[in-house]
Amino acid sequence: MERNVVNVDENVVTYEYLFNDEEKRAAESVALKKIARDVEVPGFRKGKVPEFILRARFPETLKAETLEELMSKVLEDLKQEDIILPVYPIDIDLEREGAKFIVEVHKKPEVQLKPFEEFELKRIDKPSVLSKYVEEKLKELQEQHAIVQPKEGPAEYGDLVRVKMTVSTGDKLIVDNKEIEYVLHNDDDRPIVTELIGKKAGEVVEFEKTFEDEKNYRYKIEILQVNSRTLPVVSDEFAKTVNSQYETLQQLKEAIGKEADEIYERDIKHFLRDQAIDMLVRTSELKISYKTLERLAKRALEDIRSNREEYEKLLREYDGDEQKALEAIKRYYLQDLKAEYAIAEAARQNGIEVSDEEVLAQAEKLALAWGISVERAKSLLKNRKDVYEEVRDQLIKEKIADKILERCKILDVKPEEVRANEPGTNSATDTDGD
Repeated sequence: MERNVVNVDENVVTYEYLFNDEEKRAAESVALKKIARDVEVPGFRKGKVPEFILRARFPETLKAETLEELMSKVLEDLKQEDIILPVYPIDIDLEREGAKFIVEVHKKPEVQLKPFEEFELKRIDKPSVLSKYVEEKLKELQEQHAIVQPKEGPAEYGDLVRVKMTVSTGDKLIVDNKEIEYVLHNDDDRPIVTELIGKKAGEVVEFEKTFEDEKNYRYKIEILQVNSRTLPVVSDEFAKTVNSQYETLQQLKEAIGKEADEIYERDIKHFLRDQAIDMLVRTSELKISYKTLERLAKRALEDIRSNREEYEKLLREYDGDEQKALEAIKRYYLQDLKAEYAIAEAARQNGIEVSDEEVLAQAEKLALAWGISVERAKSLLKNRKDVYEEVRDQLIKEKIADKILERCKILDVKPEEVRANEPGTNSATDTDGD
């Protein structure tokens, strides 16, 4: 058997396999034995049918079995390759004195990483964070200690309104006459707030809203009570009201500042680690062929097609255009594989590993997060491969991130210089008041 490289397209290598006549006959001999073992021919015992009869009566079966035998030689030759997709021939030629196979081999793609020393991360300036936290915390405490008094007039921004709410969709009742209180903040543009402005106690407000689930929700809100709110002046007296242990406003601010400092030190490490991994993936270059992405996406789409509900949902997201959906799946695979291989390559280059002991040592922390016993957490880590791998992968990312932080450049910036991506609330059942 002879192997030649026909083409290289990033991680996809096209090979030509050539078999001489002797190798082809050997494959035919194996194929004939398989056929003789499986077929029955009148006048002959099973397994004793002469070859010339098998060739005459089962030519297509012989061809298929011969090709399968030759292909097994190809797969054996590729066994040491790091292949991420099944190999199959894209062209076959059973020549008179031999055979030729053309196969596409989708190997694990290489990834090129940018040196960690070239990374530039942003760390939010600590004094700015602490100052902002103290300011926001004082506002929050003002809200909590606001003086509330019933009022006769219509609801205005800043008022506290108590309502009775009913929410339904179709014939389904989601919320049934639930009493809730809302503070009508002027930066809250939810209809559940804006529709109450100008309304008095005893009035009923009705409206509809469609959310991301494409369902239409009907709201009926009865206003039970409108209350004015007066925020206390931030002063020494205010500090005493918040907590009797404080004699002055300065003492309250110092206590809030200490709390802010602890939160900053706890969260800034997570913030920088996440930023480091994001930078690692974003700046890496994945050497992957379009052919690989095409095959992965088409295979995923076939799986989705097997579930009619999921397939229809996917098409709705892309205006009924399957090609658009396919391109979206390709983009998903590109980002997913880029992250997977960049992290794996960073771990390899830096000799980063995670032991069983390190994974199991996370049991106490996980038990607290999951609300279970430490022993139960250890049992899950030992017996659930998916849980074990998830924890292991997280530990590897943390170690890589720490390596990046040792070698990268970190710039201190103001909070407004860091673009935050804070998820908003967009749910029909988000009806809790302040």
